Amino acid sequence: MNRIYPYRFLLLLLLFSCSERFSHSVQQVPLPTDQSDATAPPTYSDSTLVLAAGKHYQRSRLHTFFYGSHYRKAWTTPVTIPVLDIGTAKGGLTPVKQGGSRQTLNLRLQDSLGTEYVLRSVDKEPASALPEKWQKSYVANIIRDATSATHPYAALTLPPMAAAVGIYHVVPELVYVPHDPMLGEHLPNIGGMVAMLEKRPAGNQKHDPLMGNAKKVKSTRSMLEDRLLDNDTQVDARYFLRARLFDMLIGDWSRHEDNWRWARFKTEEGNLYKAVPRDRDNVYYKLNDAVIPWLFMRLGVKQHFQTYRKNLRKVEDLNRSGRNLDEILLAGLSYKDWQEVADSVQQALTDEVIDQAFRQMPDTIYQLTASRIIDKLKSRRDQLPQIAKDYFEEVSDNAFVVGTDKKELFEVEVLSREEVRVRMYKIRKKDKGNLLLFDRTFHSDVTKEIQLFGLDGDDEFKITGNLKPRINIKVYGGAGADSYTVAAADSKLGKKVYIEDSKYRNTYHIDKKTKVVVNDTPPATMFDGKGWLLRYYLN
Repeated sequence: MNRIYPYRFLLLLLLFSCSERFSHSVQQVPLPTDQSDATAPPTYSDSTLVLAAGKHYQRSRLHTFFYGSHYRKAWTTPVTIPVLDIGTAKGGLTPVKQGGSRQTLNLRLQDSLGTEYVLRSVDKEPASALPEKWQKSYVANIIRDATSATHPYAALTLPPMAAAVGIYHVVPELVYVPHDPMLGEHLPNIGGMVAMLEKRPAGNQKHDPLMGNAKKVKSTRSMLEDRLLDNDTQVDARYFLRARLFDMLIGDWSRHEDNWRWARFKTEEGNLYKAVPRDRDNVYYKLNDAVIPWLFMRLGVKQHFQTYRKNLRKVEDLNRSGRNLDEILLAGLSYKDWQEVADSVQQALTDEVIDQAFRQMPDTIYQLTASRIIDKLKSRRDQLPQIAKDYFEEVSDNAFVVGTDKKELFEVEVLSREEVRVRMYKIRKKDKGNLLLFDRTFHSDVTKEIQLFGLDGDDEFKITGNLKPRINIKVYGGAGADSYTVAAADSKLGKKVYIEDSKYRNTYHIDKKTKVVVNDTPPATMFDGKGWLLRYYLN
């Protein structure tokens, strides 16, 4: 008998076996069958309901042996939940638009002043990402069951810690959404759902200090467009680093581009953006506690799905989804910057702050789950300088220095065989002088290669030095008429310099050792700012 056959059979069974018993919903309470009595609108003010966030995660011992216990007890334990009165909450809320990712169902609402809120389902439906014919299959059931690896009430613990660390944040409230006629067309999908109600980090937040009283909170797409198309725009890198180190402390592996918003502030030169994290659905993750999850992780398919432990074993894997933003936004920070920010975050996150943060959970859930998570969090906090060092070295190995579609001057100075200083300036009129945008000295013990990207605009690249550095220097001019100068007392410097650009009106003052590659059809991701946007996951 062919040994592969049983595995093929099992795969077919997982993919194609369909059954109504695997029909899923994120609603904890189904719509009542009798809705005939509508003589008066119901009132929910000061009401509560005792309910489990996900009683369907209660499985047999055999199932949990193979698939893991995860946070099943937290999901299946009933807790007291306030009932949301849409008519009175926040002065009265009006449903605006239903949406969500492929996993979370959400509903945007608006108060009488135009401030937007969002209801986000506590339970998830990841199987909705599957093709329709598989969505009632056994494999869909298993994918949905994996949601039990997340903690349903984790988001409640984060605001006190975020406030102590000093990063912008929202404050979620645990609510039950009743089958309220005020939901209108959204009643069939949203009614009967346990959710987190929080302010939507978008638009005008001038009255909210938790988002810096910013008059504009923008999407990652808008922030990156400003950053790449115009050199009047800057991002507060040290502030972003605070948020990213906090991600690593709480084990948040889902930090892709759409899980950020950006508070915009006006400066003398243009715009300054500061990070606003959102969608904290995957913190304190607990996956690798049974046979099948262990095998799944061994396949290396989703290496960033890290179980939350006292020691962050592979910081590069945890940060896979956030790597693209990290490489461009953190490139200008030195090791000293990283250590200063790490020390500051570590000192702010005291035992008292952590203990108080976990008291925001429902009491029964606190008793069930808090102590072990707190121990792990405190251990990570104590190791934060080393975590910061490890990730600094990871993102610095191949460093990106990215210009904009306006004119920039890149000055690369070889200070020694081990050190290369890179400065980037906004080219202004002579009477104003050039404006320094980027200044960092790279060390060969951490950085093996520096890549400069001019993008569009008539850029200038000047590379000087008296030694051949151990760091490779690669320059990609992009669009525009660019100029290149490689001036070295030691002609061996040119051996470490690589230039790639088109024939279009570029000028070169370089030595014979410098390698120049003519490429009239460069990849879009190297050509201009709009092309560079293709590197990111943007809605």
